[in-house]
Order: sequence, then C-alpha cells, then structure tokens
Amino acid sequence: MSSNLLAQQKLADRLAMVLRRFEHEGGSIDQLASAVGETPRDLRRWAEGTKLPGHVFSALLGELPRHLADELIRPTGLRLIARDHDEDVNALLAAAKANDLAGTIARMMADGRLDHRERAQLEQLAKATIAELQPLAGE
Repeated sequence: MSSNLLAQQKLADRLAMVLRRFEHEGGSIDQLASAVGETPRDLRRWAEGTKLPGHVFSALLGELPRHLADELIRPTGLRLIARDHDEDVNALLAAAKANDLAGTIARMMADGRLDHRERAQLEQLAKATIAELQPLAGE
C-alpha cells in the first residue's frame, strides 16, 4: 500500500472512531452532517476510506467537540484551543501541560538518569510544551 493510501486509510479509521464516539456521547450524525453541509451517507463513506475532501475535514474540525476534533488531527501533534476561554481556564490548561511535562520527566528519570535518547525526547517535548503554552501567555 502506498504511503498516501495508508495515510488516507488511517484518517478514515480516525474519522470512523470519532463518529462512533460522537454518537456514543449523544451526538447525532444526521445533525453533524447537516452542520457541515453534507449527508450522513457521505460521512460514513469517508469513514470507510473514500477520500475525505479538505473543506469537509475543516468543517468537521469546527463542528465536533474539541476533544473529538483533536483526535482527527492527533498525528500532527497539534491540538485545537478555544481562544475565548477566560483566564482561569487558561491557567488550568497551563498547569495541566506543565504537569504532563513533569510526569514525563519523572518517568524518564525513574532509573536515576537520562540517556541520550531520553534527553533528545525531553528536548522535543519541552519545545512542544513551550510552543503550546506561549499562546496562553498572550505572546
């Protein structure tokens, strides 16, 4: 299977999982399809592996709950944020990110030291965490 077909199938698999979770959490596929200007049948076809149009992908990101939209873009390492959160919510998000970083460091240091691979991983994770926290600081 070519890398493009593999990537397309992985996206379809994530979409299928997201649609199942959306329904399980009480969402309506009919309403979601209507909100993105498509039919429920088309959403199911795309979840089965038919190539998903970019404009639909973008519309889905805007209509799905944040945690499900994040699942669709998970391989990118990016996460969607709500810019209209108040300062308290942003402070909690920053605390959670810092806690995740601290937990990862603690797990890596469980044997009492960091090897060169762990250092490289930690450097990348720290850079990613800083990049995620910068928008919360208003920078």
